Amino acid sequence: MKIRFLAISIVLLTVALYAALVHDYETISREQACCAALIVMLGALPSIVSLISRREAALLPLMPLHGLFYAYIFGLPVFSSALDWSRVHSTVITETLYLTIVGIICLLVGYYASRGLYTSSRRPIRFLNNVTLKRRIFVAWILYAMHMLLQLVPSLGSLPSVGQLSTPLGHLSTGMLLMLALENVVSKKHLILLTVAIGFSLVIKLLSGSLAQAVFLLVLLGILYWGKKRSLPLGFIFICCVIAVLLNPMKSKYRDLTFVAVDSVQLSYSYKAKLFYEATYDHYVNNDSDPSEGIDSGVVNRIGHSVTAFADVINMTPEQVPYWLGGSYQTLWTSFIPRFLWPAKPQATIGNEFGHRYKLLAPHDKSTSHNLPWLAEFYANFGTIGVLTGMLAVGVLFRLLVQKLSVPISSSIEYVLGATVTFSLFYAESNFALMVGGVLTSYFALFFLLRLLTFKINLN
Repeated sequence: MKIRFLAISIVLLTVALYAALVHDYETISREQACCAALIVMLGALPSIVSLISRREAALLPLMPLHGLFYAYIFGLPVFSSALDWSRVHSTVITETLYLTIVGIICLLVGYYASRGLYTSSRRPIRFLNNVTLKRRIFVAWILYAMHMLLQLVPSLGSLPSVGQLSTPLGHLSTGMLLMLALENVVSKKHLILLTVAIGFSLVIKLLSGSLAQAVFLLVLLGILYWGKKRSLPLGFIFICCVIAVLLNPMKSKYRDLTFVAVDSVQLSYSYKAKLFYEATYDHYVNNDSDPSEGIDSGVVNRIGHSVTAFADVINMTPEQVPYWLGGSYQTLWTSFIPRFLWPAKPQATIGNEFGHRYKLLAPHDKSTSHNLPWLAEFYANFGTIGVLTGMLAVGVLFRLLVQKLSVPISSSIEYVLGATVTFSLFYAESNFALMVGGVLTSYFALFFLLRLLTFKINLN
């Protein structure tokens, strides 16, 4: 097994060296290509470590996923000539890539150097015992029904602290159902219902206009499949590629039809499905695109949004925009408080404020939230020292989370819970305070639900 992984690593290294040293590029220099290749290799490193180390393989794959995020979002798009660097000079691109490399190194140092801080006596959190198969099935479908109720009845989602549970409930319930299927302990009827449930969830997420949410669900299910079977979930990977590449070009048109032209809340899902089909048909059948152009430039720039945003921040800070000095983290201390306990809790509008600070949004736009990647946020607040200390601290935080929430996969409910609450942190493209605060509140809310739904079992 280790020889196979070593062979894969050698192949990937060879490809990276070719991309950096042999291939010629129109929009980036050789030095920048080398930096991008190094970002990809550093991002893939946690996955390789997890594959060859039993100790790391036993943990939730938060760091491997987070590393792949940097490889896929900060590294690979740089090689494409379609990536838009028009707002910055070439020297800023180079500085951005170098600082990304240093940041990832600090992240890895924080994660791997801190594992000695958590001894074997500090065991993972366990709270469910002897849950029967019948009760596991019951709990999974009850949670899925709650998720669907929040999806199909928008008024419920608008209640304080309730709407934010919809996505975690969907991930937890479908994850539990998949684990039951992978354990081969349920009937064929259950497998059919599970397939329908996953398919319906994907459709609902796609019709919301957020392709990322559909991909995230598939990634989570893929993680659980890998953890149980130790083989690649090729079907999930294929569907992710279809959604991310083939559906992304017509996303904007669909959003215009549903969000801009009308009030999307009032539209039925059947009508949204009709609009989605029409947008896709127009793009691929009515010659709205030129297949000879290859991958749509919008796809490349959406994938590479974080690295170009990081470059914009470096370019403008502090000469044009003063350091934020922790301003984007003000909601961190209040994000742990559920809104139903504090109805007047300030709304998190950092994404909109960030867009205006760096002139990424029109002055009159008060509703759009511009994604604020963690690297860019660290730099916007404290410059280079913010990137170094911030990434180091993230590494330590990730180690703490996976050590406390990684239970044996045989404890499937708790394993899926840990994967659900930590999973959201891997895609570091939104405000740090909002994402980290959501982990704690989601964990305790789901913890309470699981204890409630398994209460009779735990009495015995």
